[in-house]
Amino acid sequence: MNELKKELEVRRAAMDTKATDFRIKRDEWNSKTREFQQTRNTLNLAVRELIQEVKKQRTIRDAENERVREMKRVRDECNKMVRDAKKEIEGSQPLEEKKKMHKNRKQLDQYKRELNRLEREIDEGKHRGKKEAEAMKRAKFLTQQIRQHVPVKIKVEATPEAQAAYDKALEEQEKAHQNVTEAASQAQAAHELMLEWNSEVDTRRAKAEEAHKTLRNTKKEADLAHHRYIVALRCLHSINNIFKTMQSERRDKTTTSEPQLSVDNLMGKLLSGDTLTTEELMQLQSME
Repeated sequence: MNELKKELEVRRAAMDTKATDFRIKRDEWNSKTREFQQTRNTLNLAVRELIQEVKKQRTIRDAENERVREMKRVRDECNKMVRDAKKEIEGSQPLEEKKKMHKNRKQLDQYKRELNRLEREIDEGKHRGKKEAEAMKRAKFLTQQIRQHVPVKIKVEATPEAQAAYDKALEEQEKAHQNVTEAASQAQAAHELMLEWNSEVDTRRAKAEEAHKTLRNTKKEADLAHHRYIVALRCLHSINNIFKTMQSERRDKTTTSEPQLSVDNLMGKLLSGDTLTTEELMQLQSME
């Protein structure tokens, strides 16, 4: 009997230590779970906000690209006005002046064709990364060359009406070109910002997924520690019930009409590795 009590005391102390350890581990894992849950939720919120900003910049970019196309149509009309005004004036110019103007116009047309080609390719997304920056730089250079090759006025004799028409056409042409350049710049800025924020979306989404993965692992560990804690508590409860049964048996010396094995004998058989009969198991259960 005393040996059984000592064995149960040792087991109860060990189980009490295990229950405490499992409870501490469970609480630590639960704390980490809440921490990673907060991190994941914060990152997911940032992702949603950034996605809205990406959509906003895409809308701005598309609107500016549409404005670029519209301004180019206006610029083409202005270019035609300039050509028509030139023809009106050039008809009465000396041959040498005509050759000079023809050479200047030929170079100007070449710059314009290359600029139009570059702008079209940029709009279509044919230039990416470093090539896009190089294309934008080349387009800026061509714009400067075009301005240098377009004289403010043709320094030749012309009727006041023809000169006024030409000056007005030049003014409208320059204004249209500036509008194209401004709209293209705004579209490019919105496009670059959209790409930057889209990259940030990918980065934060990856971090959120990693935090969610860690969250699942910490929750699994917390659930496992909690399960072990509950099992340890049940074992402690069973050991305490055995102690109560033993104490009750010592106080109650009365016998039943049919003799039964005492709790000492039953627990002794269990600890020695023997198998109890169904009747003996029911008897031990009724003693708890």
